[in-house]
Amino acid sequence: MSHFDAKNVLGYTRNRTLPFSHFIEEFIQTPGDFLHTSSTLLARAIEYFDFDIVVRAGEPIISYRIFNDIFNKGTNAVFGQEAAVKHLVAAIDSAGKETGPNRGLVLVGPPASGKTNIIDLITEALEEYTKRKAVKLYSFFFEFKGKGGSNRSLEVWSSFFHNPLLLFPTVLSLGDRVIRPRQELFNHVHEMHKGKVVFPTYYHNAMLDKCSLDIIEGLLQNPTNRGKSLYNILEEYVRVEEIVFSNGQATGIANIDDMKQLRVRMRHLDLSGEDKAILAEHVPGTDIYQYAGAIVSANRGLLHIHDAFGTDNSTEADYKPLLMLLGSGKVSIESTQASVDNTVVMTTNLEEMALLDKQLTSSKLLDRIEKIPVNYLLDANSEMDILKRDMEIMKINYQVDPNLLRIAAYYAVMTRLLPPSRKKWPSNWSQRKQNLYNDITVEKKLFLYACQSDDPLATIQKLPHWHPFRNEALKLNLNLYDPEALEKLIKRHPDAISLGESGLFSNEELALIDDEFMRELFREHYPYEGREGISVRQLQNIMRNTISNSDGRKVHVGTFLSQLKRMIKEGSELHHWMSIDNKWKKERKTLPSRKIGRFRLGAGEGDYGDFAGLVKVVQSLYFMIIDKEITEATVDRNPNEIEEDLRRYLQYTLLANALENKAFSHIMVPKFSFIHPTTGEKVDSPDIHFMTSLEKVIAPDRDPQHFRREIAQKFLGMQSSGEIFIQEGKNVISSRSDNVLVCFHDLFSKLLSHRRTVEGIDAELLRDAFFQKKNNYSYYKTYSIEIRNMVETILKNMVNRFGYPESIALDTVVFALRKQVINFSEMIS
Repeated sequence: MSHFDAKNVLGYTRNRTLPFSHFIEEFIQTPGDFLHTSSTLLARAIEYFDFDIVVRAGEPIISYRIFNDIFNKGTNAVFGQEAAVKHLVAAIDSAGKETGPNRGLVLVGPPASGKTNIIDLITEALEEYTKRKAVKLYSFFFEFKGKGGSNRSLEVWSSFFHNPLLLFPTVLSLGDRVIRPRQELFNHVHEMHKGKVVFPTYYHNAMLDKCSLDIIEGLLQNPTNRGKSLYNILEEYVRVEEIVFSNGQATGIANIDDMKQLRVRMRHLDLSGEDKAILAEHVPGTDIYQYAGAIVSANRGLLHIHDAFGTDNSTEADYKPLLMLLGSGKVSIESTQASVDNTVVMTTNLEEMALLDKQLTSSKLLDRIEKIPVNYLLDANSEMDILKRDMEIMKINYQVDPNLLRIAAYYAVMTRLLPPSRKKWPSNWSQRKQNLYNDITVEKKLFLYACQSDDPLATIQKLPHWHPFRNEALKLNLNLYDPEALEKLIKRHPDAISLGESGLFSNEELALIDDEFMRELFREHYPYEGREGISVRQLQNIMRNTISNSDGRKVHVGTFLSQLKRMIKEGSELHHWMSIDNKWKKERKTLPSRKIGRFRLGAGEGDYGDFAGLVKVVQSLYFMIIDKEITEATVDRNPNEIEEDLRRYLQYTLLANALENKAFSHIMVPKFSFIHPTTGEKVDSPDIHFMTSLEKVIAPDRDPQHFRREIAQKFLGMQSSGEIFIQEGKNVISSRSDNVLVCFHDLFSKLLSHRRTVEGIDAELLRDAFFQKKNNYSYYKTYSIEIRNMVETILKNMVNRFGYPESIALDTVVFALRKQVINFSEMIS
């Protein structure tokens, strides 16, 4: 049994305090530890908890780990918003290098796009960063000691928790001359460290609040302190202490939802009689008071204004403190101003942002803010991650179809996509490539946006010199030409599907689609794509309806599709997200009829913005998925074994081609010879019997010699153009870190869908057996042992390979047979 040590767990003690002189000494020795601004703190806090690299849709991007909610086991994780976070981090980072006050940052997007979660996680990172002592944050308090042998003392903190450097006046009268103590300190430090220290503009000009200045002035004017210099006063009365930020106590972090809370309020410090007596001994006649308000609480840290423009009763007067803060970096108190260093982040919806012009009589605030779009996700894998987290409890109480969340995510993302309509092209694009771009259908765009690179290292290293990721990597000390270091950072999504595996693209199309193609596709409609469509909250409502309309035990994809169709019938009166502005449809030609898998959609059906048609699209995608799963379960061969067969076949075609080339066979044959992985013998001639057996599956109607020559030429051509890459020092058989299966996915798919002849198995009887097992189990037991074994093997494979609950595996096969998604006679030959 484990032992819980409460004394150790709750062993926190107050941080050490320093005399003012010790603080100065430490600052002179290590000035960088004391010159943090709110923006540099935030930027470092985000980076401190590390990051990964995601290569999606041809674009590498930094994925900071704090957004996985590492603080609360993923409860509030933000998925797929790397582009918005990149913009936000860049804006915060640049603010730390600018000379003027920080701009206000506005995260703007549709409801439930993750705006508030992004800020909440940054807030948690900032708080924990300061508590981990990864950074030293110092403030100060005035310590007044009782006289006459009393051990009692009184500590008075400034509400602003100023940096002790602000105790050095910017200007001071000394005799008949004026000096600049803070500047002289900085000059000394600058010289001592040979010009390597950068002093943020804020520290050159910032001043203490009026209350703190009044206390210092009162101490100087006290007759008992006559003759003491400012330094003597600070050394005697000031103690410097490390501080940490606290969201709960509003120290360095403030969260508000009302602009009125920006105003600074003043209240007298409530003291006991004894404390008042101590205070009167040191600063007689001085009023001690404290300031309250969001701007004060957030000094040196983060001010988050939630739903900043969401109330139509806000007046221009309510915005004035924010205007002053963003305009001058100060806050108005007691007929004067105090310097503050806040990073202001606002979150608001698109509609609320539009109200801003109506609420203000000028554009002063708009000039001081930077908008950062946070739209709905366009990556289906990230949408799935949200559903997995939020619908986790569903798996506890129900048997759930393993494809349910994937299909839900596919539909949601497709409702948000906009059609390609580019008219200007990169100069090196062929006409075929241009035509393919504008002909990309909604389901193809879905997979292009979710696609993760087969060779992410190559994608990164081939980036154009101007690509912003290169600068990001430089700031994070990443060497883009260190494969081992990069490989450790590259994050691959476990549910990502390659374009070849999707089954939607021909070989000719795959040859035209490169990283640049995908980057251009994403950039065309940024930042507008994802502003409309179904939100994840609304999607979760549909999921709940799906559960409530299930049989109480099992939740099927079919039930979800039925709920989508019901929702489409109800229309935009009940589901507001359907009433989008489809102005782009006026210029768009009718989409021609097309096939998705085995099923055909009519002309114009399933186009961008056609929500009813998109239900048919996602249904067809579902049919493709279960077709592939049931086929693989029926074929009952490990896909790795099938991959080995294909690789062996390709190597043999290269050998056969080399032998045909009599003039260079003495060079080419050794190049394509290999050591057999099983026997260990050298192979320098093709196994014709093996090749013929595979060709009966992959090319039954083709002339074997012509087909082998065609495959070899395709491989060599792709290798020459760089479209196919093989692991260095390996041949096709031994290589693994390559894209061979992507380039020859059509052959691989044919091999996956073929099962060797099984004695005693009739395809029609097998089909009927599934129906009887579901509807009449006693009759099912009358089938032959071979048929029943085959049924059980297929179901077992679906359970083990694809995560189906056994009863849902049976339901899915029966559903696929009823809808003619699969045909056993095509698999068993």
